[in-house]
Amino acid sequence: MQLFYGHINGIEFHLDAGEIQHCVKVLRKSVGDHIHFITGDGALYEGEISFVSKSKVYGSFTKVEHEFGKVPYDLTVAIAPTKSMDRIEAFVEKAVEMGISRIIPIICEHSERCTIKTDRLRKIALSATKQSLKGALVHIDESISFQEFLAQKQEQLMIAHCENDETKKGIHEVLNPSKPLCIMIGPEGDFSPSEVRAATSAGAKPIHLGSSRLRTETAGLVAVATVYHLLG
Repeated sequence: MQLFYGHINGIEFHLDAGEIQHCVKVLRKSVGDHIHFITGDGALYEGEISFVSKSKVYGSFTKVEHEFGKVPYDLTVAIAPTKSMDRIEAFVEKAVEMGISRIIPIICEHSERCTIKTDRLRKIALSATKQSLKGALVHIDESISFQEFLAQKQEQLMIAHCENDETKKGIHEVLNPSKPLCIMIGPEGDFSPSEVRAATSAGAKPIHLGSSRLRTETAGLVAVATVYHLLG
């Protein structure tokens, strides 16, 4: 199935500007053709094209499927941006494919990158959403400080850190499947001891992601893949 990203206005749809060239020039869609598209609201739509030009594609639509490609859990990952943008971009792409609701870039004491191109990440997330046949767009926040993040109350919060801590458990040991889950992943230099204390004081449960010391983006993907395996 070829998915496009579009918008709805009344009983009509129009494709997003970034989709038109692929639809018209590459796939050679024309008036009367049927296409499938998403708007990011979680549903899959089928539309019949009634107008095509270099700058516009629009037509009528019917809603085909609610909660298209929805995973049976609500997962947020709060992750420190990596020094290399390529690595955090790879994390976003693969996390969206497996199933994630929200990504929150957090700036920590040991962060080597304090700015992030969220527009670029959102484009990558949209592409991965279409590729993996999902109807809901992942929400990617603007970056916030560690302290600002902790001020947001999370119903079920876990922190993956590298300190020696006998209380750390696997995700499967502390996961409540009925509640939304947020997992914190630190920067290359890990969370600072004071950040770990602050997070656990705020109710975060310390977890491990196996015996290997993982890069930031790898740790994020292991966390997402673990939840996907347990609940997907």
